Amino acid sequence: MQEDETLWAIGRGFVVRDLPWTEQRLRKIPPFEFENWAVLAIGGHANKAKVGDKGIDGRIYPVGVTPGRRDKETGDFDFMDVWYPVQVKQEDKVDRPDIDAFETAMRRANRSKGFFVSFDYSEGAMQEIGRFFTKEQRIIIPLTVRQIIDGEIARMLV
Repeated sequence: MQEDETLWAIGRGFVVRDLPWTEQRLRKIPPFEFENWAVLAIGGHANKAKVGDKGIDGRIYPVGVTPGRRDKETGDFDFMDVWYPVQVKQEDKVDRPDIDAFETAMRRANRSKGFFVSFDYSEGAMQEIGRFFTKEQRIIIPLTVRQIIDGEIARMLV
């Protein structure tokens, strides 16, 4: 992926490096390894727990969020609650039920935007993504492995 000076100037440029992966190779790796690859490749943090993750495989923390005051009880910064869920499916074509499950996870986590990574999406999946936005004003950004490998995602994540 090439660096983009315009994106760097506003604090959103990043470079994905050292990902010598092909679609063919990614189809064959173990599911949790694929999940980690996908989340990290889009700038997220993979969940440590791989089972019982309630439909969220990772999180993306927006670059522009700055920490507020610390919570006295937990020691956490306020900005840690600003994140976008990531769902990853190592499937040839994600279908509507997969999107429905991610919508449920987004509602449960009270998130307005999320990212879904797979090899491709069915027409029904794309229609459901549109319906979810129209009905609830929640955004699911469908990303394909090809877009990640080709470096097309930098502008999509802005």
